Amino acid sequence: MTYESSSPVRTVLVGLNSPGYQSLALGYLRAFAQADNRLAGRVAFQTLDLTVDIDPWWVAYRVLELEPDVIGLSATCWNARSVFEVCRIVKQARPQTLVVLGGPEVGPIAGAVLESHGEVDVVVRGEGEATFAELMYAVTRGRRIERVEGVSMRTADGSVVSAEDRPLIANLDSIPSPYLTGVMTAVNGGAYIETYRGCPHQCGYCFEGKGYGRIRRFSDARVAEEIDVLANTSGVHSFSFIDPVFNLTLERLEWLAARLAPHAARGLRLHTVEVDIERIDDVQADLLAAAGVVSVETGPQSIGADALATCRRAFNAERFVRGVEALKRARIRVECDLIVGLPGDTVEDFFAGIEFCLDLDPGMVQTSTLHVLPGTDLYDRADELGLRFDPEPPHEIVSTSTISYNDLRRAEVRAVFLQRQYRARL
Repeated sequence: MTYESSSPVRTVLVGLNSPGYQSLALGYLRAFAQADNRLAGRVAFQTLDLTVDIDPWWVAYRVLELEPDVIGLSATCWNARSVFEVCRIVKQARPQTLVVLGGPEVGPIAGAVLESHGEVDVVVRGEGEATFAELMYAVTRGRRIERVEGVSMRTADGSVVSAEDRPLIANLDSIPSPYLTGVMTAVNGGAYIETYRGCPHQCGYCFEGKGYGRIRRFSDARVAEEIDVLANTSGVHSFSFIDPVFNLTLERLEWLAARLAPHAARGLRLHTVEVDIERIDDVQADLLAAAGVVSVETGPQSIGADALATCRRAFNAERFVRGVEALKRARIRVECDLIVGLPGDTVEDFFAGIEFCLDLDPGMVQTSTLHVLPGTDLYDRADELGLRFDPEPPHEIVSTSTISYNDLRRAEVRAVFLQRQYRARL
């Protein structure tokens, strides 16, 4: 794309979110790009934070009203079908618009996405903030986009090319806060904060932390400022931390609890932070309560030995039970998660996991069906492990070497019944 107008490049960032949520990823993208002096006065940003349940034709209408030169969307397994449809409609109605996608659904399989979706021009791979800003700089200067690190794209002759990977951002504080810059505001009385990137675990079914290699943290000063600004925003009643493990270390948990406790004392609450429950004792449970935590989300995902080994997930039943009991004593609800369809699990293993969780009476037992996500170990090893799954997002498992299609569907129905029975009892 060569942009020759003297007016700013009209750039629309579109989030198709779960109802009640915003796209923090797009907030980061916009805040980083707007802080780039090279783009000042050359790019005009607008963000449309919409919901995935809106008809894609109506989303396209909202986008096209803004006459964008560039649109950017974040694609995940659960919104990708709508994202692709929006892009298709926009591209047909306004062919000159540059369509840019990023996110975990497209980054790991950028070439395949570009080859199968003619409506997509560019895919941003991996961590997107710096790459997107460089991409916009190339657009405003008429430079070759395919040379931007971290970009895959379709060239004028229809071929797909990929530049070198972009190194990770070493200093996360160089990414301006969407909340502190005013790019985002709390919605429906809530907000969410990220304090680090990466994950201490490498579970085979999960994309979290893939490609990061190590954990990088936002500074304590940055996190403290975000907490204080959001906590003092009128109408904000709760936070959500998107960290994959809230109790990453005891020292970190102690610092967060001390920072959040004054706000919790006046009613601010944290809902459903994710924890490593096997680390939790009465000390950690009390710290979580002091921080205002009312519910946590955790595994075990499976208690089947074969599935746990294949997915490289540790599980210690005794420590898991101790963690649940400690949280219950602190009056914190525990959401126990289980996945049906993991490689190596049988139907009996799955229901043994449900029985294990129900016996703990944690407050909620939640089951989901395996999605074989691009970029994960299970995606790469699907043939080896005997996993058959839908190649189209959300990539739901069809059958495994130990569970047939029909047995999976029956297990799903029975699991929903058991969850409803448990909730009704509460």
